[in-house]
Amino acid sequence: MNKNVVAEKIINELVKEGYDCAVAVATEAEIEAKAACGQIAFENEV
Repeated sequence: MNKNVVAEKIINELVKEGYDCAVAVATEAEIEAKAACGQIAFENEV
């Protein structure tokens, strides 16, 4: 599956759940080594 299609599906699901946006960054080497850990940071306004 195209990486852009996967990213778009993830973003659409997060938006559906009420999140503004999400970004995940991994190098190609991290992906190939299965070392990309997929951390997400949340910023909440009070």
